[in-house]
Amino acid sequence: MLQVDPPPKAVKVTMSKRIPLVGDELKAYEEQERIKKEKALKANLVKEEELKASLGSNAKASDPMVIDASSSRKSANGIICLDVNLPHNLPHMQP
Repeated sequence: MLQVDPPPKAVKVTMSKRIPLVGDELKAYEEQERIKKEKALKANLVKEEELKASLGSNAKASDPMVIDASSSRKSANGIICLDVNLPHNLPHMQP
């Protein structure tokens, strides 16, 4: 039994050529790009400020792993002890 080759697939070829912008087109493109960059920068700054504002006041209260170094003390044998406040809703491990 002879095996027939599959028919060739249709291939679409698109030719493109870059044409450099000059004059008014170049100025308009550069202005649009500058505006896009400024908007993106402003949006990032606003997000950072909002994040700092929301985390700055609640950092110790919301994050159970934050250690307050101001509450550290030295024991009699010279070891530094830190007072760590963990939330009460953590599951307790039983040996």
